[in-house]
Amino acid sequence: MAATAAVATALAGFAVNTPASASTHRPCSIVKHSTTTGVTKIGGATATVGTDGIKLTTTRSTNVDKVSWQTAIRPVLASTVNEVSYETVKLDTTAGDNTIVNDAAVPAYHIYVKTAAGAGVLIFEPYYYLGTIGGGNPQRKVRTEWNVLDGPLWTSSTTIAGLPKTAGGPATKTFADVVRDNPRMTVTGIGFGLGTYNAGVTTILDEQRFATTRDCSEHQWSTGFRTGNWWPGRLR
Repeated sequence: MAATAAVATALAGFAVNTPASASTHRPCSIVKHSTTTGVTKIGGATATVGTDGIKLTTTRSTNVDKVSWQTAIRPVLASTVNEVSYETVKLDTTAGDNTIVNDAAVPAYHIYVKTAAGAGVLIFEPYYYLGTIGGGNPQRKVRTEWNVLDGPLWTSSTTIAGLPKTAGGPATKTFADVVRDNPRMTVTGIGFGLGTYNAGVTTILDEQRFATTRDCSEHQWSTGFRTGNWWPGRLR
């Protein structure tokens, strides 16, 4: 993948790629999730916690499925945010037709914000980031870390100055660009989403990180937090 540097290690039989612009991995408070509590599913979408993350799926040949999660944080000035990242693994198999299996789709990172005009959301999708560097679609069966602060964002909200509301992109501005246009914007929460219009996707998400100049938290999903069993991973 053009978005990634050299392979760092191996996990359960698959490569683990780290983008050239990977986050710093400073010490973080770990928020442990051993169940799908708080995850919302629409249509035939599923969510299952395994040893190595939360597995998300949508049904083939349908655009209505959606699976998402959101958590609130104490509001912080967006200008203090300095690390936002997560990891995904795309496990589905291409059908040669994006209306059956969407080759471009993995979960999006959602940043919930508040501006003078009201609440809104900023959405990072790896597909748009890869498009800016000529990287094509996300690789399959590779655990990849995405640095959200590097990628272009889009919004489904009307409250963010300089970033028009769209129904799924294109993504046009980085987080730093949005902060410059909205200097008093605060971040009020984070989350993830897969769908709608992401047919036939099977993917794993884990290690969703958010940090400011003062604090850092990382959300991890694993049955190991409950059972003590960490291996073999789901990917093997």
